[in-house]
Amino acid sequence: MYVYSDLQRDCCKLCRGGAECGSIGRSLTGAHIVYFHFGPQSGGQIIIQGGMHAREWVTSVLVTRQAFALADKKLPLGVFLIPMTNPDGVTLAQKGADAFPAIAQGLTAVNGGSRDFSLWKANARGVDINCNFDARWGSGAGNVRAPSSASCIGAYPESEPETAALARFTRKVRPLMTLSYHALGREVYYDFGQQGMAWERDRAIAKAVGNFLGYDVIDGDLGSAGGYKDWCVSELGIPALTVEIISGASSHPLDERDLEGEEKNLWLPLLLTELMKKNL
Repeated sequence: MYVYSDLQRDCCKLCRGGAECGSIGRSLTGAHIVYFHFGPQSGGQIIIQGGMHAREWVTSVLVTRQAFALADKKLPLGVFLIPMTNPDGVTLAQKGADAFPAIAQGLTAVNGGSRDFSLWKANARGVDINCNFDARWGSGAGNVRAPSSASCIGAYPESEPETAALARFTRKVRPLMTLSYHALGREVYYDFGQQGMAWERDRAIAKAVGNFLGYDVIDGDLGSAGGYKDWCVSELGIPALTVEIISGASSHPLDERDLEGEEKNLWLPLLLTELMKKNL
């Protein structure tokens, strides 16, 4: 099981190897939200993030493996990798509420009295941070307002420290595009109301990614709202993809063995930098 301390260890390894490492901010309980950067510091940048939904912590493993794969590569554009956007949630899904003694009772109550948090998606306040961005906030299919293991929208857009940190960092970087890893389904999502040339551009990028990975590309937003992809498209006007790894034949909870067959994703940042270089 890849836990937060493993990410800290890998951060040290990559830093010693010459990678730029840092933090985009802190979680509700004070954990750093770690990033790695590869390629040129100036010019176009791409942001890739994982570990947003707690139970999908295998995406944190994948993004960290991408970091090691990129360590000796010369890239035409800069790439920021954020492996574990929701470190508190990941810890909850892996270790349960006992990992946070001060708030364990409240978290267990939100979890219906169960001590099994392996299907938990939210942060340590019971807010789904992928419903907490200012993009049709609160209008998504299945959204709820009370703290929950999933789908709670929060008190207001960017109410959560993890959401606010990622939004603030994205505004600062002004990336050419973003990619968010989730699981399950082997699908690529890109659509959030774009029209005309923007839709054609974004769908072409999604198709290139889908062809490279052998994933289906999904047209339409399917009732999505408040997500990071949604916000990047509507607020920044840039291509933003959600990539769902691992076959839908699998089921949660997942573990690292479920990443078998997902090796092409290690090299996806290289494809993205080439694609976006052409769009400059």
